[in-house]
Amino acid sequence: MTPNRMAATTARSAIQPISLSDLRAGFGIGENVIAFRIGTLGVMLGYALLMFVATVIQEGAVPARQPAQPPPTTGQSGPTEVRPPLTIGSLLPLPEIDFWARGSAPDFTDPSQIFLINFWSSKIAPARESLGRLSKLADDYGARGLVIVGVTDEPLTLIQPLLESPRYHELVRFAIGCDPDRSVYQQLMAPAWQNSLPTAFLAQRGKILWIGNPRDVGDVIRLVVAGTWSAEGRSNARAESVATTSRATAFDARIADHRERKNWDGLVVTAVEMAKDSNPILAQEGVLLHISSLQQLGRVEDALSLSDTVVGATTNWRVAAAIASTLVAETFERPDLTRASAAALKAIELSKRTEAIAYCALADVQARAGELALATISLDRAMMLALPEETEMILDRTLQLESRRAAPMPAPMRDSHPATAP
Repeated sequence: MTPNRMAATTARSAIQPISLSDLRAGFGIGENVIAFRIGTLGVMLGYALLMFVATVIQEGAVPARQPAQPPPTTGQSGPTEVRPPLTIGSLLPLPEIDFWARGSAPDFTDPSQIFLINFWSSKIAPARESLGRLSKLADDYGARGLVIVGVTDEPLTLIQPLLESPRYHELVRFAIGCDPDRSVYQQLMAPAWQNSLPTAFLAQRGKILWIGNPRDVGDVIRLVVAGTWSAEGRSNARAESVATTSRATAFDARIADHRERKNWDGLVVTAVEMAKDSNPILAQEGVLLHISSLQQLGRVEDALSLSDTVVGATTNWRVAAAIASTLVAETFERPDLTRASAAALKAIELSKRTEAIAYCALADVQARAGELALATISLDRAMMLALPEETEMILDRTLQLESRRAAPMPAPMRDSHPATAP
């Protein structure tokens, strides 16, 4: 996200409001948009290599458990590609899992379901970290046929206590099977020449659609659910991503120009246009920009009315959380804490109380009300739910709160009634 994006330029409360980059992260194309903007290919390749080395150093890969991919054979006609016995397009071997630490065996022959089988281990940090992301996918696509099954070769006696621990009891929201004799590993991982964890297999109607690291499967699932997972569908998705990036760049330039010239009326016009964009990420950013720009024009009641409409209609927890943080930004001299609390609580409920960022939004409201003890409790809850990439942001907010609590504080706002974390 460029520095000109609305969330990065709107005046903030002492606790930094939810960034609109969090909003973008909730949609499949977000990674494509961000990757497109990173910079030169050399920088990206260098970064990828650095992260790969770091992952291996930090127990990121399981030692090879079967021979590596055979080298190409060479004949008179030149090198011949050697493919693994199990690959994209192959029939899915039906996993035979006898021990279940959570949930039970699904019907892998059900043609109406999309199956994601993820091999992981509690001993491997990236594999553990994949569990939270997979739970989010289960929440987002479970009603549309996605069934996620985690498979580990660790014994039931080790995995069951882990899943009942405070950290993982709510974090893992899909079935976990134990494969101590590694028979399922031999069914899928070995013939696919896969030897690192985590590795996931996506299948539908008995055929394997995709194999890879589960961190990369979000876009694939989105296309499969939409019925466009094909060579043409993948091409269309890339074209859509490029077009969206182009529009986002144009919006950035217009927003920066309006802000530099303090043209708030022009900013409202741009926000309204952005809110009508076909891409849901840009459209939601436009709505939030509209609320902020109305406030900057002094049209506070219009801004609050628009926020009521959006919060009342949305089913997206990220939108409700972002509005809650926007309503308590410093640009609102007398913020409506009742509205902001309602938006934050709706974000928490829509997220099924599993998203750290939703609790951060509630902490924003509580901190603006001067209720720093309540805000600390909400951030503690957020830290329990946080994905690895969210922990640094939450820690920064917690440190800001601690420094505020150490300083003399004015009395809480008389009309403040911030909600407590559910």
